[in-house]
Amino acid sequence: MAHMGENVYTEIRKKIGKNFKKQREKQKLSLRQVEAITGIGFSWISKFEKGMVNFEIDTLVKLSSGLNVYLRDLCDFTHGFVDE
Repeated sequence: MAHMGENVYTEIRKKIGKNFKKQREKQKLSLRQVEAITGIGFSWISKFEKGMVNFEIDTLVKLSSGLNVYLRDLCDFTHGFVDE
């Protein structure tokens, strides 16, 4: 099995964060509101949306549940990793 370079992981984090931000903005929720819903700090969520933090699957599930969206919507890479 080929080893994925660190840049691939960074791109995946960025895409998931971007997808989350789109869903959050679609629902007109602020970072503070998501913090209140999920119990995850707004500062961390901001960094998450920018792909700047590593996260565990449990955190991703908590975030998707908080927005009431499917996990697959956050992990949708049908248009590649990062939008041009």
